[in-house]
Amino acid sequence: MSEVEEKVIEISQEELDKLPKDTVHCFPASKSQILRRRIITAAVAVLDAGLAGYLLAGNTDPGPLLWCVFGAIFIICAVVFIHTFVIAKYRVAMDYQNKEVALRYMFSKITIPFDSFDARDGEAGHATQILKNSTLGANMEHVDYLILDNVYEEVCYQTSSKDLSSKEDFDLLAKEAKLVASVYKAKEKYDALKTDEEEKNAPDDESVSLVKDALKEEKKEQAKEAEEKLQEAVDGIAEEAKEAAEEAAADAKETAEEAVADAKEAVEDTVEETKETVDEAAGDVK
Repeated sequence: MSEVEEKVIEISQEELDKLPKDTVHCFPASKSQILRRRIITAAVAVLDAGLAGYLLAGNTDPGPLLWCVFGAIFIICAVVFIHTFVIAKYRVAMDYQNKEVALRYMFSKITIPFDSFDARDGEAGHATQILKNSTLGANMEHVDYLILDNVYEEVCYQTSSKDLSSKEDFDLLAKEAKLVASVYKAKEKYDALKTDEEEKNAPDDESVSLVKDALKEEKKEQAKEAEEKLQEAVDGIAEEAKEAAEEAAADAKETAEEAVADAKEAVEDTVEETKETVDEAAGDVK
């Protein structure tokens, strides 16, 4: 159980009676997986020991670093080889005596109490799905996946039908795991607890209303400021247009007056010249 306090949800005796009593159901690892690991680790260990013996027989000292490498390889092979005997007994176990799920994972035993346990169908990894959808994966064996989860922890574990000794074992494990999850309702408790915490941490309606009103008021002020700036810009443009029109009208008036004056002066000059011409002609006649 994690630091989070468990949400209380009643479990009826009728539901508990659906589960086996005082027994442990073990589901061993696949025999082919066990055999493959034993062969590989034994072969690598023999090769490692043979290479070290060859160096010793030739009176060759490879140095402390290489000896450390030889030792690490041999130890890893020995641990994996021994681990195959452990998972041959069980890879996953439903322990109804201690009310927990036990599984062997990465050379360690992990237990999940029933009241923290949830089980659901899993799926293949992204790379495996791509391979299955390709032509190379057309003849691949169908594999089912099951997720074994401690709802109060951030890590969950997945096993598959190819990890266990048979498809029948996998189906039985999935059935029992989902039954335990449905009876103890760990996921429902955790979800209810999260909902309560979210409600506690959520601001009350009055605070939300005040925040909304403040945002609305701020938006109104911003809109009003924008409108005032726009009106100022429009007024400025109108004033500039008015001044430009007045200047243009003044220029046009001045130009017109100059043109009238020029025309008047030209007419007067013409009249004067005509008068002089008439006077001259009259003098000649006399």
